[in-house]
Amino acid sequence: DDVAAARGFCAAAGDATRKSARRAAPDDDERFFELKEGQQCCRRGLLGGGATAAAAMMSAAAFSGSANAVVYLDPARYGDQELKNAAIAKCRTRVREAIVSEPSYASRFFLLALLDGLSFEERTGRGGPDASVAASIQLPGDAYAELREALGVLTESQKALKRTNALTLADLVALAGAEAVAAVGGPEISVQLGRTDAENLSEKIKAVRGGGEKAAAQYRCLPAIDLTQRDDASVVSAAFRRSGFSDREATALLGTLAVLENAAGSTAAVGELDRGGFKQRGKIGRSTAPAKTSRPLIDLYGTAEGDEDAVVDKMEGDIDDFYIADAFGTRKEAYGRRVASSNADEASFNKYFAVLNDDPQPVNWIDNALLANSNTKVWLTKYATERLTYIKDLSKTFYRITEVGASYTGGKYAALLDNRAPKKLS
Repeated sequence: DDVAAARGFCAAAGDATRKSARRAAPDDDERFFELKEGQQCCRRGLLGGGATAAAAMMSAAAFSGSANAVVYLDPARYGDQELKNAAIAKCRTRVREAIVSEPSYASRFFLLALLDGLSFEERTGRGGPDASVAASIQLPGDAYAELREALGVLTESQKALKRTNALTLADLVALAGAEAVAAVGGPEISVQLGRTDAENLSEKIKAVRGGGEKAAAQYRCLPAIDLTQRDDASVVSAAFRRSGFSDREATALLGTLAVLENAAGSTAAVGELDRGGFKQRGKIGRSTAPAKTSRPLIDLYGTAEGDEDAVVDKMEGDIDDFYIADAFGTRKEAYGRRVASSNADEASFNKYFAVLNDDPQPVNWIDNALLANSNTKVWLTKYATERLTYIKDLSKTFYRITEVGASYTGGKYAALLDNRAPKKLS
């Protein structure tokens, strides 16, 4: 009887609450919103309603906020230094190989890194390079499709690295951007590793792929620069200002992006003949392999019987044709060949600035963004005549954009590096 009485009391209380909510909110003035579970609740009703609805609302708010949360960075997250270095070397080699075979990948990798960093919002201190760009570029359009191809190279690399010591996608994006500069003849740029990928990243990617811009807005992963409106210089400059980057820094980064695009346009991909001896399965050498002879110069063991290739066992997962990077050349070619281009080498890496400064006629959206601002024009002129200043600014700015907004974790690293963000170039 006591239990039945208690249930009756609860039911009566619930009816009274619902009636009170209806009286407080007339039909013509009610505003409804959907919670994650699909329930509809009146705003005013929730103020006097049950705890279950309030808890659901808090859960939905927490889920929405996590879509653009703080980026955590732990330099010690990969543990063993040798495994970490091996994983980095594999990634850089894979990126270098992709750029050598298709030079247009250089600007794509670099733009991916820029968009990931520009997701940071200086006003709120949220967002940053957490690989959320992987969801942002799922929007329709050719510009986004090109970036998805470059992202595919990184995700494949990540899958291959899982056998040893996988890097986060956020680290791969930053590392690929730096390697893209080196691959076309530019300076080697340092990148801090240890980023944490955005929460629910796979879910966001699937949602934006299916829901487009509406889903991207819901998950707070809209592109930092709307590439469908990139011809509008104000859109590009606004993205850098929102993330707290000066016109000087924007000039260094956008100018480098233009250098990479020009290098791709003036360079042919490495073909089968250019690979020389590397094309042969299991063979590695410093130059093109010499013509094969019927017998070696000295047959010490009497084993030379003809010109047939040696039998090589093929394991599961092997491919018929692959490229082995030559690590026996110069230090700058440790991760593979560089893209050969007269327009992009370290001694004349600022040539683009000189050309644009002498003939200020924009031919693409990057030129338009640099020439539309009087401050960027000043730095354009300076970089055209001072190569070392440009190289120095590029290294510092790219390092900053790949860790902007990051919160360091991991004991001593947090104590040493947290709240010590790289200095902004004004």
